[in-house]
Amino acid sequence: MSDPRPDSPTLRLRRLDASALELAELVREGRVTTLFQPIVDPRSRGICGYEALTRGPSDSWLHAPQNLFEAARRAGLKVELDFLCMQNAFKRFVAARVSGQLFINVSPDTIYEHPNFAQRFVDLASNLGMRMDRCVIELTEESLLEDYDRLRSAMHRLREVGCAIAIDDLGAGSSGLRTWSELKPDYVKIDRYFVTGIDADATKLEFVRSMLDMGRAMGCRVIAEGVETERECRELVDLGLDRLQGHLFGRPSTTPVAALQQLDSLDRSIVTYTALLAEHISTYVPPVPPDMRVTEVADLFRDNPEQLTFPVVQEGRPLGVVRRERLFDLLAKPLHPEIFNKKPVTAVMESPTLLIDSQLRLEQVSRLVTQKSRPRLTEEFVITKDGRYHGLGQTIDVLRLITEQQLQSAKHSNPLTLLPGNAAVRSSIDKLIEVRKRFIVAYFDLDSFKPYNDVYGYAHGDQVILHLAGLLKSHFSARLDFVGHVGGDDFLVVMRSADWRERVVNVLNRFSETVANFYSPEHAAARSITATDRDGRPRKYPLLTLSVAALDSETIGATSADAVAHLLAHVKKYAKQQAGNSFVLRSDDRIVDLLAASRRPSPDMLPMEQLMNSA
Repeated sequence: MSDPRPDSPTLRLRRLDASALELAELVREGRVTTLFQPIVDPRSRGICGYEALTRGPSDSWLHAPQNLFEAARRAGLKVELDFLCMQNAFKRFVAARVSGQLFINVSPDTIYEHPNFAQRFVDLASNLGMRMDRCVIELTEESLLEDYDRLRSAMHRLREVGCAIAIDDLGAGSSGLRTWSELKPDYVKIDRYFVTGIDADATKLEFVRSMLDMGRAMGCRVIAEGVETERECRELVDLGLDRLQGHLFGRPSTTPVAALQQLDSLDRSIVTYTALLAEHISTYVPPVPPDMRVTEVADLFRDNPEQLTFPVVQEGRPLGVVRRERLFDLLAKPLHPEIFNKKPVTAVMESPTLLIDSQLRLEQVSRLVTQKSRPRLTEEFVITKDGRYHGLGQTIDVLRLITEQQLQSAKHSNPLTLLPGNAAVRSSIDKLIEVRKRFIVAYFDLDSFKPYNDVYGYAHGDQVILHLAGLLKSHFSARLDFVGHVGGDDFLVVMRSADWRERVVNVLNRFSETVANFYSPEHAAARSITATDRDGRPRKYPLLTLSVAALDSETIGATSADAVAHLLAHVKKYAKQQAGNSFVLRSDDRIVDLLAASRRPSPDMLPMEQLMNSA
């Protein structure tokens, strides 16, 4: 019996077969619509390209791309439809006169089935005025790839004329990692499944992190698809994704847009960093061309006795490296000079197994270069910028600078929590003020901490401080926020995360849930302890709570770290007057109780004059 359900596989197959005639007319008349979705570069906060997407007629069952391309495959019209989509995309993109690259989806089946795909693609683009160096062929992983030799050959011919290669939906199919290894693409797109909800899923976070590390090692850029929320955006920016794409920045449109819909999302998610990057250890060494003979390279080493490595580069693209020690070891063997001297350097070069992007932080570089077993400290690796040769870096320089950074950090860190101390906090605030970056600074102070120390002793008090330090480190972004320990039970957090309110409230909630663990069962049950007050009289004190005083950096007078500390002092007095946990913010001449705001729609706003009087 046939399945009568509207979404049944049987009915779907019937509709696919019945649409063959409509599809043939659609292809003949060119009745498809091309849409463009922006691809964003988080570093420049701008659009760097667009993906071309195809839809069928809006009044047809073939409007949905899944139906359109599946029907074309069953009807034997897939190649014709693919070239029609390319033609429309080229025509509309050229007419729009926008900058950036154009990502064109191509099925591997089309490449297999067309006898000369590369030439036809080049001719089509050329006839429509589309420059090949602006084209990115995006291979869709809709079928298991088997003929890699043929696919590599077609992609090689396209690369020769300037076209870049991308793999789409990595992780969605069975052949993505092998395709990545076989084709060595310029771009890899991570499937939207791993992007959706990444801010709340540690497994997805680790998957994307590992794909990014692999991309760095192979010298290709990683694009996250399906970015729809600011929280997803923040996590991806934290990880260091090269490109972002999704509805947060722009929905598919018939015309390539020239401005981002959600530029603010990036501004709130990206902070100006002072961290050391790979480019800081890069030394430019003049590269040698791939056709230079081995004997000429040997002469270069003899003329430059201090040089250990020469990069082999073709039109800006690093192909490999040739190392002094290995080259002379090879030429020292009997008959080897006669065999190799007249050969091109590519015959003896070492393919760059490690390409380091210049914007990679040194901590990430260290992780990559030390993955090899017993790495040599003087061994050099290739550093790239925008995919092109930038210079060489040395493992020993990475480790030296990281060690210096750690020693400098330890010198100014709190000895108990190892968090940055006063000097580092002040420097962080002053730098943000200098570059006019908005931030919120929050002062965390334990209430009734002295009575707790009197009853339980300083060792137990230190455990509470360590616990609070752990909560702050785990709840704030290591890349966007700055957590400092300014002494005793006082912490200061400089916040750039867009959801800073939620992060602070989560810390308060978590502290309330766990604080009883630091008391005896009797005290925890009574929710209080008895200790001697300043007048020497016994007094009951509630369990430890947290007072949080925050300040918006755009408040008048917040012109330096010292000025911020002065303004915060008044807010702190008000916060300490509140019973239990408190969270108050001063923004210009107003103060708002944000903990109350988290429980009701309208927060209480008090003028600063009233605040000063009450304090």
